[in-house]
Amino acid sequence: MSEEIRLVSRFKNKDMGAFDEIFTRFYKPIYYYVFKMVYSTETAEDIAQDTFIKVYKNLANIDEQIKLSSWIYKIAHNSCIDYLRKNKISFELIDNISYTDKEENEPENKYLNKELYSKIRAAMLKINSKYRAVLILRDYNGLSYKEISVILGCSEAAVKSLIHRARQDFQKIYKGVD
Repeated sequence: MSEEIRLVSRFKNKDMGAFDEIFTRFYKPIYYYVFKMVYSTETAEDIAQDTFIKVYKNLANIDEQIKLSSWIYKIAHNSCIDYLRKNKISFELIDNISYTDKEENEPENKYLNKELYSKIRAAMLKINSKYRAVLILRDYNGLSYKEISVILGCSEAAVKSLIHRARQDFQKIYKGVD
């Protein structure tokens, strides 16, 4: 029995510690996924918290054979898409960027990292939200085609095609970003 199945089973048996473990295990990756979709720390926090409220409310009804992480990502993904559609987001680049790169404090790398991050971010914000989602899920979060297909509700072949088109679109836009 996988750890995810055990956690769901424990939750269904009224063990609230199981939800604490789920939250601890998945909050950070979900937050980072959401942040890369909306590029706003406050909005990402709100959507991530809303995601886990939905997880808590619906976890007792989940089929234990469904991969818990994919199910949580799907909830977060749908919340992001709803937010982006509802607010018809127009983004602006923000200069106060935080880094996690080990070499960020080296003077010669700090400027280059900030410039590269800004350029990548600008390109990511210009591509279609569905393309942005597949790139983040695959390239940042390292999810499999199968997991992404569950999250997006499409076939693995469609995911492969989306990733291919997303990468092409990203490269075209990235080259045009100044």
